[in-house]
Amino acid sequence: MSKEINQRLLEKLLQDLASAGAMPLYLRFNASVRQAIEQGLLSAGHFLPSERLFTEQLGISRITVRKALACLEQDGIIGRSRGYGTFIQPQRPAPKLRYSLADIKGFSREAAQQGRQPDTQWISRERVPASAALAERLQLAVGAPIYQLKRIHFIDRRPMSVAVSYVVAAAIANIDEIGISLYDYFRRNNVEMGSLRSQVSAAMADDDIRRTLQLSEPMPLLIVRQTLFDHRKKPVEYSESFCRSDMYEFTSES
Repeated sequence: MSKEINQRLLEKLLQDLASAGAMPLYLRFNASVRQAIEQGLLSAGHFLPSERLFTEQLGISRITVRKALACLEQDGIIGRSRGYGTFIQPQRPAPKLRYSLADIKGFSREAAQQGRQPDTQWISRERVPASAALAERLQLAVGAPIYQLKRIHFIDRRPMSVAVSYVVAAAIANIDEIGISLYDYFRRNNVEMGSLRSQVSAAMADDDIRRTLQLSEPMPLLIVRQTLFDHRKKPVEYSESFCRSDMYEFTSES
């Protein structure tokens, strides 16, 4: 039975690692194993294939395998026993991230204050002309230069959401200096942040979002649209975030 399960796991990993996406291979490996647990393919006590077998069957380096397994071990997903191998640990459901729609903390600071590990994988960041719709939202002339920032938000190495921000050009001096958190960049560069206007809706994840968030099945997403204003009520940023509904809990108070 264990051999059959391992073969199914290897087939799943092959498919997931081959899919196009912005995440590095070791994070795709990590997400695929987590999905296998969520789907019931793997359960507590099940032993995983060896590093050598993973390397040979998946056609990836042992360094990649070791990095992925180290992440899973650090997060308590797997355990290792000398002489026996690598096994799945009993799992406790991860708590949802409580995210305030009123408080201007930003994703990374909100996650860190709840004892979680935030991270960002950039998809793109570029200077573009404002469309008519974006120009209206940001109170700019049509065609005015703005910055478009696309990234994947992670918590504890799990992809949580895809975020797209449109920022007025005056708020960003050097786009390459933006790290994990856009709002921390604003704070470091004395960009005023006065208030947020938020709107939440729901929709099913399309194929691109499913691949990016490593979703094996259709899932409803929470779509959060926010406009950040400075103290003069002038828009600084308009953003759209596509969030896993099973991993977020939104509140309307700070």
